[in-house]
Amino acid sequence: MNHTHTIRQLAVFTCAVVALFTFQVFFTYAQDAGVEEEGTTTATTATPTEMERTGIIDSTFLEAFVGQRPDLTRPEQDLERQEIQDLLAKRPVESPTLFGFLAYWVQKAIALGIPANTIVLIFLIPVIATMITFVRVVIGLPSLEMLVPIVLAFAFVAVGITVGLLILSAVVLASFVSRTLLRKVPIMYFPKRSLSHLLLAFFVFAALTVAIIFELESIRNLSIFPILILTLLGDSIVSVQLHKSLHETLVITSVTIGLGLLGYLLATSTVVRDMIILWPELILLTIPANFLLGRYFGLRLSEVFRFRTLESYGSE
Repeated sequence: MNHTHTIRQLAVFTCAVVALFTFQVFFTYAQDAGVEEEGTTTATTATPTEMERTGIIDSTFLEAFVGQRPDLTRPEQDLERQEIQDLLAKRPVESPTLFGFLAYWVQKAIALGIPANTIVLIFLIPVIATMITFVRVVIGLPSLEMLVPIVLAFAFVAVGITVGLLILSAVVLASFVSRTLLRKVPIMYFPKRSLSHLLLAFFVFAALTVAIIFELESIRNLSIFPILILTLLGDSIVSVQLHKSLHETLVITSVTIGLGLLGYLLATSTVVRDMIILWPELILLTIPANFLLGRYFGLRLSEVFRFRTLESYGSE
């Protein structure tokens, strides 16, 4: 009964993450399709046939899902810098004020050369942390420690969602294989973890090989640091597996990956980026939000559904 209820809650959470991710893909597809269609119309006065328009839309949709995205963990290029300057022109802050100090600080930092993408990702840390707190305190779904979903979201930003999910799948699979193989081996805890990292290295190397075979271009410029971040998740999963049951490990891992995907959606959203750059004061709303969450002593949503059957017995 307990397991059935947890799986049901996990399924609802997973469906919500998939729905948000699908919405962002279609939103990106719609934007790119409009730009592509406008460029095609400008280049030629001839009206494209229905087959050509369908080809443009299909290729744009595929690129929106698996295409190479700009790496937001790196400084902006010249065109992106110009876009940031045009954005800042919508709210120029010439001097620090009581309510505009943070905006003034951000604009001066960008003017001095700090990448705007870096500022956005830094300010997203407390936002994602608040989201994780809400999921754990109010919804009642377990996850790994707070830092893991945050760095997982940034790893997805760095390598792209396709390569990130491929490597992450290899990491999760390696974690469960190492659990199966090493569970009954009569050695101490840290040697077991060291052996699990050997399996992890082989699985990640296999995932990279598969990615390069399928010609995923972002893999050619991949650095070691996003891989280390994803490996951190695998190490955390192995640590959980050695102390908890397989069912608990699956739930914790799934929720952690779901939170990482939600963080990725926030980090790659143009609306969120522009909002943080123009109105960085909004991140201060996480202060009252966390105080409210910290004073929440009611039933979690998962517990409400769990004990819903008892209410019918009580009414009788």
